[in-house]
Amino acid sequence: MAYEFEWRPEADEAMDALEADPRMSQVVAAIERTLDRLEADPFNPKLGTSQFRTPEFGGVCATPVRHDDWYVIWQRGTESNILDLILVSHLDVGH
Repeated sequence: MAYEFEWRPEADEAMDALEADPRMSQVVAAIERTLDRLEADPFNPKLGTSQFRTPEFGGVCATPVRHDDWYVIWQRGTESNILDLILVSHLDVGH
């Protein structure tokens, strides 16, 4: 089953800002590759997704885009084939 994305305004704004900055083209390409993989199978262990809980969103997932420390933050949507994209962000996870 292919999944579809619903973009929260914060995620959409973050992606727009990245796409507008030519210096971030490699990050944008890595995010797009990750989104393609999430669309195909968001639960594939090879994605390296971490799950956690937040007070604001409840259960969420963070999938690394494999470029620097950029992540796609998402959760299951209201329908079985929907992923709710919460944020695209650079996270310092303290390697």
